[in-house]
Amino acid sequence: MKTFYVSSYRKPRLNDDEVIEACFRDAQNEPEREIIFDEKEYHISTSVLIPGNTAVILDGCLIKQNDGTFDTAFRGDNIVPDEKDPGTIPQNVHPINNIKLIGRNGARISGPDRNDHDNNPGMKQIQEKTGDFWGWRTLTVSFSKCRGLEIGGISFVQTRCWCISLDMCENGYLHDIRIDSNIKNGDGIDLRSGCHHFLIENISGITSDDNIACTALFENGAEYVYPNKTSVYPMEPTRESGQRSAYDRDISDVTIRNCKVGGMHHGIICLAANGCKVYDIRIENIEECETGSWRDPYNEATIKIYTGYGSGYNAGDLHDITVQNVVSRFSKHPVLCNAEVRNVKLCRIISECGNEMRLDYPDGIEIVD
Repeated sequence: MKTFYVSSYRKPRLNDDEVIEACFRDAQNEPEREIIFDEKEYHISTSVLIPGNTAVILDGCLIKQNDGTFDTAFRGDNIVPDEKDPGTIPQNVHPINNIKLIGRNGARISGPDRNDHDNNPGMKQIQEKTGDFWGWRTLTVSFSKCRGLEIGGISFVQTRCWCISLDMCENGYLHDIRIDSNIKNGDGIDLRSGCHHFLIENISGITSDDNIACTALFENGAEYVYPNKTSVYPMEPTRESGQRSAYDRDISDVTIRNCKVGGMHHGIICLAANGCKVYDIRIENIEECETGSWRDPYNEATIKIYTGYGSGYNAGDLHDITVQNVVSRFSKHPVLCNAEVRNVKLCRIISECGNEMRLDYPDGIEIVD
């Protein structure tokens, strides 16, 4: 593996986007490559596109999105955007393999200080281009159809929507990440339809929506033509039906452990609808920490296993889920489940504020002290 230092491509009159592009262009002929961001700060207006078989190291630096940027900070180079409308459903998403995005020595990624604004045609109003109405380019880190992915050692601030979102990815390791958000739809980590075989551990932070989400919602139909009555663009690059088989709609074989998280809405969620399934999930050693500036009623549950955001849920679509060693401090419910599930085990669930679990369909759920 050959190593490239971004600082080596610094030349007069080149901005940071151009320096980064020159480094990646020079590295593209190597079968495997390591690219090191080794200066104090980089200010970007376009996404850093990572090819397969690449390790990107952020060595003690800040990656800062410039004001008005409407793009991801990092994503795979396998997405082929529509040139006429880059935020809409991509023209194609090619499979990609073996990507690492690793921080060390206090590496950080930050969104802009000031976000772009535009007209939302469905809602007929000028909006800040943040949150899920504005689609996948509001994500900080986005990977699709990637096999073999590692993200770790990074702190994220000033996100513009979900921080890390992955769809149709497999064999992933997300670890030692802190996420602090204060924005509409400010999720931390989202595994979307088609993700399987992931280990997520050592996650911390305070987010303005769900901290970690396993959300299988593959929707299709006329209401998801874009723009629609609320959303200008889709949140998943692989949303179009031609990208997915039946299995690609599910989420499975995921371990989430050793997390100290807080904020608004929920800690960890497992969500299925529209015939999608979420199964073989292990959630353990979860501690709810401070809520930041948010208080009830927004802290609904530390762990939520549920259906919604669509119809077509079948009893047992959420199945084989184990939740153990949970400390809930602020939420209305340490665990909430509104769906008919199968083989769900809850073990050593503690609510320090004395709130009870809400289990709408207790059949299929085993509780162990």
